[in-house]
Amino acid sequence: MIQERDKNFIDYWRTKRTAGRWRYSFRHGVLYFAWPVFFGSEFFRYVTNIAHYEFSMYRLVVGFTIWTFFGMLAFGLIMWWTQERRYQNLIKKESDYLSFFFPRLGF
Repeated sequence: MIQERDKNFIDYWRTKRTAGRWRYSFRHGVLYFAWPVFFGSEFFRYVTNIAHYEFSMYRLVVGFTIWTFFGMLAFGLIMWWTQERRYQNLIKKESDYLSFFFPRLGF
């Protein structure tokens, strides 16, 4: 039998899936992970002046581009695939449970 938290996740993920993989990857990989970590680490280096940090626009643009690219590909897409796999397994588990108890309904 499927638990209540699994039902909640299925409902949650159905709404997230409608936005699409790339929008989810951008939002979770870039907006929620890469940019905050990048700007936080740059600010920390600037404030503490570790290793004689020098602020430059080149460093900011290159770092911003790299963190954006890898944040979306690495973190965002991995999170998408992980959540999608969990969703597919729960859907299969739910349909197996229903087909076991209600075989004539065609689940």
